[in-house]
Amino acid sequence: MNELPPIVQANESQLESAWLVIDRCRAALNDVGILQWDDIYPTRGTVAEDIARRSLYVLAFDGTCHATVTLDAKQDDLYRAVPWTTPEPALVVHRLCVDPASQGRGYARQVMDFVEAYAEREQYCSIRLDAYSGNPLAVALYRRRGYREAGQLMFPRRSLPFHLFERAVAPVSRAST
Repeated sequence: MNELPPIVQANESQLESAWLVIDRCRAALNDVGILQWDDIYPTRGTVAEDIARRSLYVLAFDGTCHATVTLDAKQDDLYRAVPWTTPEPALVVHRLCVDPASQGRGYARQVMDFVEAYAEREQYCSIRLDAYSGNPLAVALYRRRGYREAGQLMFPRRSLPFHLFERAVAPVSRAST
């Protein structure tokens, strides 16, 4: 099996290709009745802000962006009401998506491997994220990876709740050399 290219922090030159992945995902989800994203969120501006804050990461090769994810410690205000069991600081996963034309190749798994390694390397205590309950593939991905459901909440303009998932991060060994 060929090794996949690394996931890297996005730069301004990748704005359009990263945005197109998200926009194509939104369209594909809408086509099958998964109304998790709309014209108000996320937007091209959301992607530009993620790049400016240095929080957007991409899986890109052969001149094409195949997957994106935003990583930071920013938790929606609604997260405060959730009975989390994992400690902070928490790395929060936002807008993980794989281009519909690239799905089924293990890219979501690769992105989550990256997220978990990043959380360990950057010394986060936990990982938190939300997944739209109307998106069964996303929910199944996080459950398969051992994420625990901490609760549910409703976001504006959505007809179904979001599952809130968390996972403790194993501390990085600080062996002396």
